[in-house]
Amino acid sequence: MENNKNKEALLKLFDKISKVESDNSGYSIGKSTIKKVFDATQSYSKEDLLARLTIIDSMYSTQMNRRYYGLEELAEVLYDISNKKTLSDAFIDFLNSEEKDFSLFKISDKDTNLFTEQYGIGKNGEDKGRAVSLISKYAYFETHYQFPIYDSIVREMYPRIWNYCGFSPEKMLKIKTNDIESFIDAINSLIKELNHPTVNYDSLDRVLWYVGKIQRGNLSLILSRTEYEAFVKKYPQQFKKKEKEETKFIFDIATVDLETLPLEQKDGIIYDFFVLAKNLK
Repeated sequence: MENNKNKEALLKLFDKISKVESDNSGYSIGKSTIKKVFDATQSYSKEDLLARLTIIDSMYSTQMNRRYYGLEELAEVLYDISNKKTLSDAFIDFLNSEEKDFSLFKISDKDTNLFTEQYGIGKNGEDKGRAVSLISKYAYFETHYQFPIYDSIVREMYPRIWNYCGFSPEKMLKIKTNDIESFIDAINSLIKELNHPTVNYDSLDRVLWYVGKIQRGNLSLILSRTEYEAFVKKYPQQFKKKEKEETKFIFDIATVDLETLPLEQKDGIIYDFFVLAKNLK
C-alpha cells in the first residue's frame, strides 16, 4: 500500500511539472539558452553543429572541451549523418526501431558508430573515449526533447525511483556504462511502469536530475541565487574546507527539516523536489 502511495505522490509531481514551463533555476535558464542557440543555427553546417555542441558542453559541463579536437570530430560525424537524413528524424527513427538500428549512425571505414566512436585525444595523444552523454543531450534538443538524456545522475536515480514506486525488482533493467541502448531500454521501461500521460523523456529527466542534484548536495543549478545565498546563511555548518580546495557547500538533505527550508515558494515545485529527495535518501 505504501508503494502505491509513493507512486501516486510521484505522479502528482509530474502533473504539477506539466503546468509549469520553467523556473528561475540554472537548469531552466540553461535549457532556454541552448534552445535559443538551436533556433538561431538552423543549418547542419559544421559551424552550426559545432556551435550547438559547444553551448551544450558548456551549460551541462560534459567537459568535451577538455579533449583536443573532440568537439570538432563529433561535429564532423553529425555532419556526415545529416547528409543521409535530417538529424531529428535519424534520432527519432533510432528510438522507434524495435532492435536499435545503428546503421544510419555508422562511421565510414570504421567498425564504430556515433555512440561508440571515441572523440578527441588527451595531451599525450591518447584516445579520450566515447561521448554518449553529450550526444544524447544534443539529440534531446535536436528532437525537441523527445530523446532521453544519458547522464550519471539519471543512471543513479533510475533504480531509486524504481524501488520507491515498488516496481518488480526482477523487471528493473541494468544500465551499462556508456551504452545508449541499455539506457534507452531502462528509461522506456520506467516510463511504461509509471504509465501516466505527463511522464515523458522531458519531465522524467527533470525529476531525476533535480532530485539527484539535491541528493548529491549540489544546489547551485537547482536554486536561484537569492535562494542559494539563503541556504548558505541558514546552514553554515554544511560548509566543508578541504586542503588545497575551495570551500564547498555540501548540503545534506537527510539532516534538514523540510519545513524550514529557505525557499521563496513553500508550495512550489522546488519544494516538492526536496521532499522527494529526502524520501529517497
